[in-house]
Amino acid sequence: MPHGQCRLCDVESSLQLSHVLPAFVIRWLRESSGTGHIRTGTSPNRRVQDGPKRYWLCALCESLLGRSEDQFAKGLFYPYIKGESSQFVYGEWLLHFCVSISWRVLQRYKEGAALKDYEPDAAARIAEAERTWKAFLVGQLPHPGPFQQHLIPFDGIEAVSNQSEILSPNINRYLMRTMDTDIVRSRTTNFVYAKLGRFVILGFIHEDRPSRWSGAKVHVRTGRIEPRRYTMPKEFFSYVNSKARREAELISGLSPRQAEKIGEAYRENINAFIGSDAFIAMKNDRRMFGEAAFILRGPAKEEL
Repeated sequence: MPHGQCRLCDVESSLQLSHVLPAFVIRWLRESSGTGHIRTGTSPNRRVQDGPKRYWLCALCESLLGRSEDQFAKGLFYPYIKGESSQFVYGEWLLHFCVSISWRVLQRYKEGAALKDYEPDAAARIAEAERTWKAFLVGQLPHPGPFQQHLIPFDGIEAVSNQSEILSPNINRYLMRTMDTDIVRSRTTNFVYAKLGRFVILGFIHEDRPSRWSGAKVHVRTGRIEPRRYTMPKEFFSYVNSKARREAELISGLSPRQAEKIGEAYRENINAFIGSDAFIAMKNDRRMFGEAAFILRGPAKEEL
């Protein structure tokens, strides 16, 4: 186990191998796949058993983040997917969990080249957001201030009343089941994007017109997740749709051998697959698009 400075509390300690995104989401994806196997768009020719991990945290900070993870899993994630209620009351744990996800995703993108082309002002805002989220997580700040967290619950699409763009034919599979991360930046907005199955977490770094977003803000003390009107820029759904299309394009890169292995897994586990969450998501796409649910279309993406 390596020794170094914890990225959260800055204390020199033995560092734990921490998940960037919660391990329970990966477990759920496997268990609800109907075959016991999952693949990612970035490496479709390889079965995935776990998500990305890093030596970032000391044992105390790993435990600190783990507590709000457990509360999110038990208090919202699993009950929402199982349809146990239409209304979920949350406590302080939800904001802590969402901030921890945004902070961890930001750490991951800092390791690559994604943030190297940011102008000085934009880079300064990212650094301030990171400091604020970090201070909130360890209890040094009572709230994340302007660097808000929004939580958007998704489910299958029943119908689209005003389809102004061509939907990706795997849109239900993406909305209901995918794990995904990104850093989104345009002329008017900048946020961390994290998708955990049915839930999207947006960690805002900058937003010129905050009134464009309403209904999804996570409050400091308590609140409710329930059916309501969510207001957001139409370009955001175009962005999500483009993410679904990109996922489908990457999965289409399966080798013939791996495609056959997937077919074998379905045939061997047909009884478990029928009725599984993966089957329901696929059935929703088939209902909306017919055979086109398995045919790719060209890219489409709008700027936020």
